[in-house]
Amino acid sequence: MGSVWRDAQSIADLGRTMADWLEGRIPARPGYFDSRPDTETSRLITTLAVLNRAGFVTVDSQPGEEGPGYDGAHWRQKAYVEGYIDDRGPLLPKILRAADTNGLSVIRASRKPAVPVPFADRDGQPVAGITTKYPRNQLAREWDGIGRRAFRDLRAHSVHLIAYDPVWGRDDRLWTALMGAVR
Repeated sequence: MGSVWRDAQSIADLGRTMADWLEGRIPARPGYFDSRPDTETSRLITTLAVLNRAGFVTVDSQPGEEGPGYDGAHWRQKAYVEGYIDDRGPLLPKILRAADTNGLSVIRASRKPAVPVPFADRDGQPVAGITTKYPRNQLAREWDGIGRRAFRDLRAHSVHLIAYDPVWGRDDRLWTALMGAVR
């Protein structure tokens, strides 16, 4: 995985390192099956890098899209981003305020069972979603290979957050609101 991840000492270090991975300066990241972000993420990389450097350590995202898919069916998805924020800093309240002001939704993942939120569908049938249940061993799986101090910091001080636009296909509001929150 490389020492850059093991050298991370804090949530902030993980954010800076994740930004470097998104921008192609680091060849791999913990918990991710591929060496580069998905193709659909390409247009979000600049925004995601800014969010990571500001302290929102992103682990998953997608743009809002709607239209005919590769198979001729009508596909749509909601813009969303999932990640971790240090609960000791000012960023979490700023993101919550920005989401509220802009008609966005935010989920704080927990260990309690919850209904999945659909984030993609094909011809009106859900095909992908985010479950808000956060298993106890999730952090260990997602962050295998990071430094012990960074892992302890994540465990003790992070909030697992999912921010999304509840409107199918809309791709401008979430990213603009989040960028406003980190500036």
